[in-house]
Amino acid sequence: MRRAAIGILLLSWLTAGRAHAYVRYQSKDGVPLYWKTSCVPVAIYLNGFTQLDADEVAKSVSAAAHTWSPDDVTCADGVSHPYLEIVPTLAVGGSASAKYDAHNVLVFQTGNWAHQGDALALTTVSAKDDGHIVDADIEINATAGLEWANIDDPSAPLGGHGVDLHDLQNALTHEFGHFIGLDHTCYIPDSVDPTMTKPIPLDDMGNPVPYCDVAPDAIRATVMFPSTTIAETSKRYLSPDDVRAVCEIYPAALDPKICPMDAPNDGLGCATVAAAGSHARPLVGLAALALGVVGFVWRRRRRA
Repeated sequence: MRRAAIGILLLSWLTAGRAHAYVRYQSKDGVPLYWKTSCVPVAIYLNGFTQLDADEVAKSVSAAAHTWSPDDVTCADGVSHPYLEIVPTLAVGGSASAKYDAHNVLVFQTGNWAHQGDALALTTVSAKDDGHIVDADIEINATAGLEWANIDDPSAPLGGHGVDLHDLQNALTHEFGHFIGLDHTCYIPDSVDPTMTKPIPLDDMGNPVPYCDVAPDAIRATVMFPSTTIAETSKRYLSPDDVRAVCEIYPAALDPKICPMDAPNDGLGCATVAAAGSHARPLVGLAALALGVVGFVWRRRRRA
């Protein structure tokens, strides 16, 4: 099964009451997706991206990945932490594309953007029928017309920037939610499926998710809400529902304590990589597996 998530749309801001919760991607057999290891590497490929320098990109990627980490997330009991760690590395030279090869990449698409025109980013997650994720790739729309920045001080003037400015860390925190197996917290009807044969996703409490344009404030506040505004930074921070999601999917008590980066190169595609933020060659891909793919879209909307 293979799915992909893309960027952000213009939505009306109506509200409707409902119990809020989180939503997980599922395999074609209805099994929720998850990583089986304690850590997941992802290699960053700039592909000629120059709006930010390599250190600025590394800062945004590392901070977004860390937002979901055990060091940054304390679960509702006030004591425990989720076990999953996303470990980014900056690839030295070369290029990569988002494809199923059991090699997780974060790629800046500086050429043609082959996905929906209003998308900021696309995350593609590949998994086996048992829900075990085997590959996840993030594509950032770095084509003409979009401007990326590190907006560490949202109160600072944004003079000199274009009208389509977006915070890279804000967008990547959302994309890493997809990366670990989370779906959007609301539903946008598929324009290519006008008969609505695609079922509306259910949240973890078994309730159909609301339509995005009538989602209540609690849903809009989640990192996994599929819309953002110009220069928004609020999605840098997990909502209580996002925290509950990562804590329940990856509880410390079920930590498999298996990290492929702790193993030496065994000649079969597993290789040690350096710590997050360092300049290191990415992991070599594993052998091909039978899988499914899930795609997810995140769209942008303009602030009124």
